[in-house]
Amino acid sequence: MFDIDRWAEIWASVRSNKLRTFLSGLTIALALFVFITLFGLSKGLQNGFEREFFPPNVKALFISTWKTTKPFKGKKSDRMIQLKMEDYELLKKDYSDRADIILPNLNKAVTARNFSEYGSYSLVGTTSQQKQFSENVVMKGRYLDDVDGERLEKNVVIGRLVEKDLFKSGTAVGQHIQLGETMFRVIGVFSDEDGDDEERIIYIPLETMNVIYGTDEISRITVVPKNDLSLDEVSKMADEIRAQLKVKHDVHPDDTSGINVFDPKESLETTNMFFFIFTILVFIIGVGSLIAGIVSIGNMMVFSVKERTKEIGIRKALGAKPSNIVGLILQESIMVTFLFGFIGILLAVLLTESIQDSLVDYLIYEPSVEPSRIVLATLVLFFSGMLAGFIPARRASRIKPIEALNEGEN
Repeated sequence: MFDIDRWAEIWASVRSNKLRTFLSGLTIALALFVFITLFGLSKGLQNGFEREFFPPNVKALFISTWKTTKPFKGKKSDRMIQLKMEDYELLKKDYSDRADIILPNLNKAVTARNFSEYGSYSLVGTTSQQKQFSENVVMKGRYLDDVDGERLEKNVVIGRLVEKDLFKSGTAVGQHIQLGETMFRVIGVFSDEDGDDEERIIYIPLETMNVIYGTDEISRITVVPKNDLSLDEVSKMADEIRAQLKVKHDVHPDDTSGINVFDPKESLETTNMFFFIFTILVFIIGVGSLIAGIVSIGNMMVFSVKERTKEIGIRKALGAKPSNIVGLILQESIMVTFLFGFIGILLAVLLTESIQDSLVDYLIYEPSVEPSRIVLATLVLFFSGMLAGFIPARRASRIKPIEALNEGEN
């Protein structure tokens, strides 16, 4: 395999047919380039899709309520169910061992004022876990903490656009704004990648909001399961929470409206199935391009064997074994395949790694080539070279010396 003379012969054969070798090699290079690039872009598309439509807490369970549709325990249907602080405390007690975040929210529309400046915004009563759950980035000051709620502090954290509206010529941190009839101190300003709506929110300690509005109601509870829980375990948790709250609020077990717990399992499984099918399609297209490259290399080797018929006949007449002839042809095929295939892989990797977030507008974000794909491509290269050279090599090994010499004379 590492015979210097044999490699010299192979190189001489390649040099004697430069154009044909280049065109055949170009086909295999393009095939591997397409193969690797497609997988890289498909990974980028998956990253972009998850970045755009699935937040980091993609397994989160969102618990909300609505009107019942079935009578139960003497209570009529069309009864409005309302979450309360005791529901939050119940879930925190029973599910803290399986959840990283259990977050209650109370939402209200509010008019905020700073002297002559005013605007309408979303007021959200929440806890310190809001920052952990959301994509809020504190730009100035600080975020709400547990002490703010325990002491019923009249502190608020406002979105970037709220500050822009109400404090046109200065910073909001340390200043006061009026919400309804009550004055609150701004302790922080945040930004959010999700856009304008998120940056028009005012966060207030939930306990403070409940006291001001004289209520213990909650609009929604968000439960973020621990990362090591599978989708099936998350779905089971959703069923448990739904059943538990139905019992607590006297909702019929078959009522699908009173207690709503969003289970991400179905949507995630649908998405995973989509990308699985998409990957298979990409693989089929990539394999198709590889087959074209293999056929091209095979044709080159067929012509090479035909042109060297007399040479092969002389070799056999001098005692060369069929295995020597097969090895010579296969080595040439593998060498050409590896040389040009490596170039194709290298260019594909450089392309995908250079894209990063430049195609994020097309939902392609940070495309990358997984090491397993490189290993697969390398194996494909080796076996492609073997396959492309096998038939010509087999034909060359069967050439009879006398027929080869006679064909050369003709």
